[in-house]
Amino acid sequence: MTTKTVSAAVPTAVKAEAAAVAAAHGMSMAALLCELLARVAARDAETLAWLDKDRR
Repeated sequence: MTTKTVSAAVPTAVKAEAAAVAAAHGMSMAALLCELLARVAARDAETLAWLDKDRR
């Protein structure tokens, strides 16, 4: 999936909210996404395994 496809699939209101959260924390959208994924993965072994699958 390309970045353009992912971006197109996200509703404008969700993008705006995510941008506001990122700005409030002084981080980029990419950094916010990485942080959210890390927090989810840290609490879910299956998600962590899925995220690490392609690194092996």
